[in-house]
Amino acid sequence: MRIVPVASLLAAAFLLTAMPSSAQSMAELAAREKERRSKAKNGGKVYTESDLGRGGTSAPATDAPATGAPAAAAADSKATTAADAAKPAGDAAQKEKTDDELKAEREKAWRDKLTQANAEITRLQSRADDLQRALNDLSQNLYGSTRATQASELEQVQKKLAASRKSLEDLQEEGRRNSYR
Repeated sequence: MRIVPVASLLAAAFLLTAMPSSAQSMAELAAREKERRSKAKNGGKVYTESDLGRGGTSAPATDAPATGAPAAAAADSKATTAADAAKPAGDAAQKEKTDDELKAEREKAWRDKLTQANAEITRLQSRADDLQRALNDLSQNLYGSTRATQASELEQVQKKLAASRKSLEDLQEEGRRNSYR
C-alpha cells in the first residue's frame, strides 16, 4: 500500500523536473531558428505580379552566370559598376536608360495612375452612397432646400463617377496594349 503513493510522488517529481529543461531547450531552439531565418532571409528570390505577368522571362535569381564566357562579362560589369560608383554624380545623370528601365518607369507611372483612378472611384462611390442614403431618409423635410441641394450634388457626383469609370477603362486598355499586366 505504501508503494503506490511513493511511486506517484516519484513520477510527479520526475515530470516537474523535466519541464524546465524542455522549456530551456525550446528557448534555445527558438533562438537558433530565429538566427537561421535571419541568415536565410537574404538568399531567397521574391516573385512579384509583374514577374508572373512576363511569362517566366525574368532575370535569374543569382548573380553568378553558369558558363565561362558570361562569367567574364559579369566580372567586367561588376568592375564597371565599381568604376561608375567612383565617377562624379554628373556622369550618372548623363547615362542613358535601357529599354527595360524605360518600360519599367512607364509601367510604374501607369500603375500609379491606375491606383489613383481606383481610389477616386472608391471616393466618389462612397460620396454617392452617402448622398443617396440622405435622400432616402424620409424623416427630414421633403420640400426643403437641403434635399434639392443633395439631389443636385448626387447628380454631379454620378457624372464624375461615370467619367472616372471611363478613365479607368481607358487606363486598363492602355495597360493591355502595352502588356503591363
